[in-house]
Amino acid sequence: MKRETGRAGGGRRRWSMRDGLHALIVVCTWVLFFYWWSSVLPTTLLSDAMLVILAILVVSLCTVLLTLGWVRYNLGIYRRKGPRRKNPDVPEVFAMDALGRELVHAGWEAQRSSRLISVSIDGENRKTFSVRED
Repeated sequence: MKRETGRAGGGRRRWSMRDGLHALIVVCTWVLFFYWWSSVLPTTLLSDAMLVILAILVVSLCTVLLTLGWVRYNLGIYRRKGPRRKNPDVPEVFAMDALGRELVHAGWEAQRSSRLISVSIDGENRKTFSVRED
């Protein structure tokens, strides 16, 4: 499967200053990691170090397994539904808000052209939109 690059000719992208900065941060972080471990290991018992290494390996294994499970889940969706060609159509029915309150308004065109819309909730648990006439 060929990946689309979005560039004519499909060539490789040049490194930007941001990419170089990210690479420098990664290298510096690893250098700092090994420096700190070289400071800690001489003063640590082997059993304590093995416990930490085991914990790191377990966490790394769990991360890999969770990632593979997530990928498998998404591949299952892809196989069932096929590739996503567009965003799903969402009906524009606005009779209620997310909390189930009835919406009362003067009309979408009046709201679009108004400079001020007041929103209030009345005693009958209705959300009312009133527009200021200019």
